[in-house]
Amino acid sequence: MKRLAKLSRTMSAPNRRGFTLVEMLTTVALLIIVLGLMVSLARYVRRRSAEELTRKILVNLHVAMAEYRRENGKPALAPPVDPQATNPDEAALFASAQESNHQLVRFFRADKSLSEKAFRDLPLSVFDSATVRDAWGMPILYMPTMHRKIGQSPGEWFFFSAGPDRQYLTREDNQYSYEAMESPAGK
Repeated sequence: MKRLAKLSRTMSAPNRRGFTLVEMLTTVALLIIVLGLMVSLARYVRRRSAEELTRKILVNLHVAMAEYRRENGKPALAPPVDPQATNPDEAALFASAQESNHQLVRFFRADKSLSEKAFRDLPLSVFDSATVRDAWGMPILYMPTMHRKIGQSPGEWFFFSAGPDRQYLTREDNQYSYEAMESPAGK
């Protein structure tokens, strides 16, 4: 009987020196799941950060322009696209965006107090003293009048960003100064 009890103990509790294949695969699977969650969280945080930075730029520009318009009236800045054009072309708008943006920056830099309000605390990645860009690297544009294909501001003028897809005529992801001013972060 003693021999049988000793034999059953050794069979039920084997001397383990390593991990089984199932334990290793389970650990690897859990690590992959955790890594996937971390990558998706990092993408989400990066996207939200880009949106917040662009919103901040739009708010700064909007506030500075509102002050200028209050004190001096409408600025002589040409729109990047003809306001009467019913079907603007993305390629043409993109081609004029850079020059329009340079004109905008020169306008703001002509007045030191205006420049300080517009470009306050902006990182070099979005403002290099000649161009002001959104967080995705596209020039931010000023529209002195509304345009049904580009944006419908409650006022008559606005600034806008092409957004993450880098196309100005896709309104779904574009960011607008009038929307940024209305959001809680913009106030």
